[in-house]
Formats: sequence, C-alpha cells, structure tokens
Amino acid sequence: MSTTASLVSLEEYLNSSYEPDMDFVDGVLLRRNVGTPRHALLQLIAGSYLRQHRKSHRIQVFVEARLLVDAATGRHRIPDVLVLAVPYQQSKVVKDVPLVIIEIVSPDDTFDDIFDRCSEYEKLGVRNILVMDPEKRHAWLFEHGQLLVAPHGLNLGQARIEFPVSEMFAELDEQ
Repeated sequence: MSTTASLVSLEEYLNSSYEPDMDFVDGVLLRRNVGTPRHALLQLIAGSYLRQHRKSHRIQVFVEARLLVDAATGRHRIPDVLVLAVPYQQSKVVKDVPLVIIEIVSPDDTFDDIFDRCSEYEKLGVRNILVMDPEKRHAWLFEHGQLLVAPHGLNLGQARIEFPVSEMFAELDEQ
C-alpha cells in the first residue's frame, strides 16, 4: 500500500473526504487498494446476504465505513464489509466493536497488508474476521493470528447466521 507524503491530524482526517477513502494509521493516510469489478461484486453479494438478516438478528451491515480500531492512536481502518449489533453508537465513524468484518482481497493487496488489518481487528475484539479472495475463490477465518478455512456460519453472540461462501462464489461466477 502506498502512503501520501504528508502527515495529517486526526481532526483533518475525520473532517475530510477522500476518493477513494483512506485508512488513517499513525497520522499517515494509507491508500486502500481499489478493487476490481469482481471485488466490488463480491462485496455486494456478501453485504446483501448479511443484510437480509438485519431484522431477525438485530444487526446493521455497512460497506466501506470508517472504523476506529485504536482510540489511543486514532487509528482508523475501512473494512470492505462490517456488521454491528443493534443498537449501536451513531457517529461519523464506527466506534462499536463489529460482530463481523469481511476483507475482500484486491489484486494489489499483499499478505502482510491483509494480516496487519486482520490483526488490528482481532486486537479490537472482532470475533468473526473473514478474508475472501474473489479471484482464487477462497475464504478464510482469521483467528488467533492464523488464517483458517472459512466456516459455514458466523456466531453473532447468542445467534448464528449461515454464511454459504461457495454459493457466494457461484453467484460471483454468474456475472
């Protein structure tokens, strides 16, 4: 991932718009790798699948929302998809710990980039961190610093949602 040349304050970051939006790490703007059409479609498929459970499981689904991952440093990341329990704190950025985060691999992502992001989410307390690769059609669960084969369901506290990865990849291939 490339960075911009200048440092910015947290206040400036929170009050600015970037196209595409950027992560904020240690005062530096980090450009997020822009996805391909398959990346965007898989993001839509996964988000839409989860969103259909919003009333029955009292969740809200967001795509590309700024997430505060470290209050001490002001570090913010922008996951591809995140799921919050309802009710959640209304704010310019997500401050609640998500129930689920999905990162979809872009062609320019490195393993280190993905691992660093997932490690930050895990440190925040996110229990369901999924990594999905639309090109290789693989999905993993990030848990205890390891990428494991993705489960068929997600635990949302007292509830569980099926998460049919193979069906999502099949829908992606219909394009």
